[in-house]
Amino acid sequence: MKKFRVLALLLAAAIISGCTNLSENSRPDLVPVFSDNSDSYSGSSDPEDSAGAEIPEKTEPEYVSWMLEEKVHEIRIEMAPENWNKIKANPYGKTYYPANVSIDGEVFENVGVKTRGNASLYEAVEAQKFRFPFKIKFDKYVDGGNFLGLDELALNNGGDDYSLMRDYLGYEAFRMLGGYASCVTYFNVYLNDEFRGFYVGVESIDSSYLERYFNSHKHNLYEGETNATLLPGMSLKSFTQKKGTDTSMADISRLIKVLSETPLGEKGEIETYLDVDSALKMLAINAVIDNRDGYGGIFAHNFYFYNMDGKLVVIPWDMNAPHMSAYTEIASPTIGVYEYSMMNNRPMAKKLVAVDEYYAIYLDYCKQLADKLPELKEKVLRVYDMIKPYVEEDPNKFMSNWYFNYQYSKDNPSGVVSFLDARYDYLQKRLEELKGKPVPDSVLNP
Repeated sequence: MKKFRVLALLLAAAIISGCTNLSENSRPDLVPVFSDNSDSYSGSSDPEDSAGAEIPEKTEPEYVSWMLEEKVHEIRIEMAPENWNKIKANPYGKTYYPANVSIDGEVFENVGVKTRGNASLYEAVEAQKFRFPFKIKFDKYVDGGNFLGLDELALNNGGDDYSLMRDYLGYEAFRMLGGYASCVTYFNVYLNDEFRGFYVGVESIDSSYLERYFNSHKHNLYEGETNATLLPGMSLKSFTQKKGTDTSMADISRLIKVLSETPLGEKGEIETYLDVDSALKMLAINAVIDNRDGYGGIFAHNFYFYNMDGKLVVIPWDMNAPHMSAYTEIASPTIGVYEYSMMNNRPMAKKLVAVDEYYAIYLDYCKQLADKLPELKEKVLRVYDMIKPYVEEDPNKFMSNWYFNYQYSKDNPSGVVSFLDARYDYLQKRLEELKGKPVPDSVLNP
């Protein structure tokens, strides 16, 4: 896996320091995302999609339970041969083409299909396999088009995750802590009646996702691309705006300014423009599962901002690259690279953990998830048993059957099961050792 090989070479030991733990009842409250903040920039394209509105209880869309059922499904894509030939000739073009898509026999006409991904797409091209990662957009050509309420689905080909489990593990970790987790399922994928392979299906961050979490999909939505560091002087082109009519990116600029000007250890106006709890949860979960491919890693990407009531809510994305080193230090939410420290170049992480209250919440989330790792392991093993025969029968996969199963072997120290076992043991001991200690200076000034 080229992506992992690059990360393995570039990403070294994390910053060693201390941590503490809080009970759920003693955790300090943060200003809620949906507060009444009419003076702040909302980023909404609809004034009636009101800031400060209470989010009512509502029924989950049908696709949520369908995707979480732990069942393998079938997708068949039919497109004009000339369009498929265009994709094969230029897979990096990532151009939508119309297609008919059937899911478990139910047909959806005039659906948009394109290639997606970076390392996983590169892997398919290099291996000269037409097992590309795809994106299926049900409402690309048909207004309101959806599958059980889902408007966009990402199909990951396993090119950068030979276990085909890291997406599931990552999003399940967020689900366990009540975070903004995409749904994950599995598919046998056919294109023009040719079997392309066994894929991981992930709910995309699009209108249906935003509606189910925020009751709105009309505010500004940004995807953090490479070098979305939030440092002063950062190019706003590091973010791609996906939704919202105000394209000034004033909300991101304001957050960058606030993070830059807030003295270390103070809250300042951070809570006015950032949903702090979602940011701390993302940092904690990525730290526990050793995901070095997010905001705190070398590329500073793979997250979204959604503007609700003037606050930028942090949404996780692309969870298929946890590094899985059991002994990565937990005190810092960023990963160091040799003598070069990420902390000084990730202000959203540094300015948050510098506040004792926020740091305590970060560590509390670390503890909560650490305690759930045995439960997560049980889920992973159950899903592994489910997908194993499908993967072994897939003639187009990137790895041998032996290597796929080795990802779950206890003899593999960087495998999924060994990581969850060893990480649990390490974190239980480490968190207890550092319980009650303040944020270490070595974290803030590495």
